[in-house]
Amino acid sequence: MAYRDGRIDLHIHSTASDGTLTPGEILATAQGLGMYAIAITDHDTIDGTKEALDSGIPPGLQFVTGVEISADIPSSFPSKGSLHILGYFIDLQESELERALKVLQDARADRNPKIIRKLQGLGLDVTLAEAEEISGGGQVGRPHIAQVLVRKGMVNTTREAFDYYLAKDQAAYVGKYRLSAQKAIELILQAGGLPVCAHPFSLDFSPEKALDFLAQLKEWGLAGLEVYYPQHGPDLVSRYFAMAKKLNLLITGGSDFHGASKPDIQIGTGKGDLFVPSELYERMAEFHREQATCQSAPVEIIPGKDLSVLEKSLNYSFRNKEWLLEAMCHSSYVNEHPECAWSHNERLEFLGDAVLNLVVSDMLMTKYAKNREGDLSRLRASLVNEGQLAEIARGLGIGQHILLGKGEARGRGWDKNSILADSLEAVFGAIYSDTGYKGAFKTVQALIAPLIPKEPAVANTLDYKTRLQEFSQSQLRTTPSYELIREFGPDHEKIFIAKVIVNDEYSSEGQGRSKKAAEQDAACNALILLGQEDPV
Repeated sequence: MAYRDGRIDLHIHSTASDGTLTPGEILATAQGLGMYAIAITDHDTIDGTKEALDSGIPPGLQFVTGVEISADIPSSFPSKGSLHILGYFIDLQESELERALKVLQDARADRNPKIIRKLQGLGLDVTLAEAEEISGGGQVGRPHIAQVLVRKGMVNTTREAFDYYLAKDQAAYVGKYRLSAQKAIELILQAGGLPVCAHPFSLDFSPEKALDFLAQLKEWGLAGLEVYYPQHGPDLVSRYFAMAKKLNLLITGGSDFHGASKPDIQIGTGKGDLFVPSELYERMAEFHREQATCQSAPVEIIPGKDLSVLEKSLNYSFRNKEWLLEAMCHSSYVNEHPECAWSHNERLEFLGDAVLNLVVSDMLMTKYAKNREGDLSRLRASLVNEGQLAEIARGLGIGQHILLGKGEARGRGWDKNSILADSLEAVFGAIYSDTGYKGAFKTVQALIAPLIPKEPAVANTLDYKTRLQEFSQSQLRTTPSYELIREFGPDHEKIFIAKVIVNDEYSSEGQGRSKKAAEQDAACNALILLGQEDPV
């Protein structure tokens, strides 16, 4: 049956992840159905999209490069649901995206043997080799393991396999590593793509909470919302359509086709009543073209241009403007412009970090003469953490002055917490280099003093590792242990994943830009799990 009605399907899975049709078979099917546009959006891999392009896109069919990334819902929005970020029009050669996807694929590979062992422990005779055979050489996932259970008569359908064994909270479920929502969005943007929140019903939020959450994703760079989806009835479609309009998000849709593993879902029609009009593809494509034009437009960097605006915000006039120029020069820019007259700002950042800690320590010692070192250390940490420094940098307008390489600019680097915080520290280092400690103290004091509480006790809740250790030793008669699971990203922006284990019964993971930060995040999540910390 050919539709020939201009419909599109921007959510399709191939054998590169957990679908049962090859990319070539998907293209042939779409052409036979008369589809106007499709996207192959495999889980945490772009191999399916690459294979489709290599095989040749049929005439008359618009093809969108895509991926679907599993992401963590931030702890500030507690939910039992799940979050997936679709990326469209991505550059398949973007190395940072490829590296991150490789980490996710490795995490999936680590997860599968654990699931198999749990099933075997339940008395089910299944092997990983059987799942690999069904995957046809593609990425193995739970749907392939479910098909093994069906094939061997242990369940009647893949749905039963999930309901009885593989779904969250079931006997053979194993959690998996996910990127943070912000990181997933940043990676897609850096690859020149459009990040879209997939099937928002799965977030499991109230309408009010869903709107707040999507607004947060929009701040991080979310471009669209998957409004049309098989599990979205008319009421949900209306609700998500209104949210997309309110937040000025692009509207997308797709079937989430997987082939035989979801036999009731078909390309283009979902369960039979799905219709995603071609106008939505045209709007997305036009928006992407506009974004690409803005990002590729040549930008003339004039030494000293507009830096007087930043000096005014800082209430400091540099004697030697070169210091401020260097503070605003990110390593990604220097890497792309070897002829650049300035060094990148990492040395100034190193100096500024030390200056900042010294000045804040000086201020706290003066203000709280009777408090213990531990109290002062925790309070200082709360004042100079990445998020706090990024907010100060935003208030100063630092983002608009940073020189970035094309990749970082495309990924909204000017609004990344890590880059903003590092650049602010570089500014402190530049002021110290320009005028010495007195000038640096005055600038830091003006920015930090309003944030210092009247009493330091509020900072006691911020050292999650100490709190977890105290609770574990007093209530569980054990001491938490930490291990570094993984690290990824470029040297100047490493992301660390740490795991904490309490009493061999409770475990949580956390991430951060240092090992210590990752351990603190893991400890915080453990306290939430143990009921000692409220999700915020």
